Amino acid sequence: MVLLNKKMLLVGVVLTLSACSFVELEPQAQNVFVAPNTQALAGCAYVGRTNVSVWSGAENLQSREKMEEQLNILARNFAVEMGANAVAPASEIRDGQRMYQAYNCSVNRG
Repeated sequence: MVLLNKKMLLVGVVLTLSACSFVELEPQAQNVFVAPNTQALAGCAYVGRTNVSVWSGAENLQSREKMEEQLNILARNFAVEMGANAVAPASEIRDGQRMYQAYNCSVNRG
């Protein structure tokens, strides 16, 4: 009985982690470039900014790199809605949130 409870708990934790750590890139956002910082997009036209977030508790359950990857995907998705083709982080990650600035760059960054 105890072994069964442990297995059920393990399955529950795995399902919870996979559910909160999956962010999907929209097909339209495939070509949105993520710059390391706003200075890298100095020659581009500023479009606006967006705040994106994942579940704040996810910071304790996954690596910083994974969280940053998910936030980048969310920012790329929002960039398309804003008419931008590039984003750059404009803040540090705090409580699962990060601010990004969106830009429209006329040069091909591929």
